[in-house]
Amino acid sequence: MKGKNWREYEPPKRGRHEKPEKHRRKRRRRGGILRRILLTAVLFAIGYCGFLVYYSTARPYTIALDAGHGGEDVGAEGIIQEIELTERTTMELKELLEADGRFRIVLSRKEGEGKSITERNEKLRKREPDILLSIHGNASDDPSANGFECYPSPPGYANHDASMVFAQLIAGEFQTVGARLRGTDGVRFGYYDENDEKVLLDSTDTTVYDYDTFGILKHMECPAVLAEQCFITNAADVEGFGTEDGCKKAAAAYYRAICRYLENLEQDT
Repeated sequence: MKGKNWREYEPPKRGRHEKPEKHRRKRRRRGGILRRILLTAVLFAIGYCGFLVYYSTARPYTIALDAGHGGEDVGAEGIIQEIELTERTTMELKELLEADGRFRIVLSRKEGEGKSITERNEKLRKREPDILLSIHGNASDDPSANGFECYPSPPGYANHDASMVFAQLIAGEFQTVGARLRGTDGVRFGYYDENDEKVLLDSTDTTVYDYDTFGILKHMECPAVLAEQCFITNAADVEGFGTEDGCKKAAAAYYRAICRYLENLEQDT
């Protein structure tokens, strides 16, 4: 050192608040990590919002499916239990709708889960579906009773007209695949009277009754139909629409009816 003996040289002392260089480097490193975390969070949020927009626009229709009964409530019993038919057909239909790619599917309950009719109805209504289909199996003490029938929201309900159109499409698809249609055209109206007795009327009776309808159909704003797929007490019906292959055939008929209804709706708008 010029003018100073190097042995006497001492490095300048740092100020009280002055930190070593390595501490400054650590601080810069921490700041860089925080910036990267923040950037990652922002990019994730943007991507997630984009996904939600895609999901809501690319799949414009919400389909509500109700597998009748559930849990300890197996429904009617005959050659098979009703719940076997309802759950198998619902799962087959769900797969068809998912493979199509245009639909969001809402189930009233999980497979094997027990929920009351009120709970299933409320769950589906909260999702504001575009279509509701409730799948059931019919039964009778007369083993010769057979055929398909379905029950739309009855006259007097705000969604009756749309439900009627949907029901007629379903009945038509089942007739095409070999089902016998009960009543005039496979479409009926179901009520519970003041004594809580079930009343089933043909679709030609358009009287507005002050009766309750089936619980799953109540307070629905979308087209809503309860289908009695076949008689589980009739061997031919079970063979046609209650076996594994029969449930697949039924699911395909429901799927075509759903597609036809929505395609017609798009053409009319």
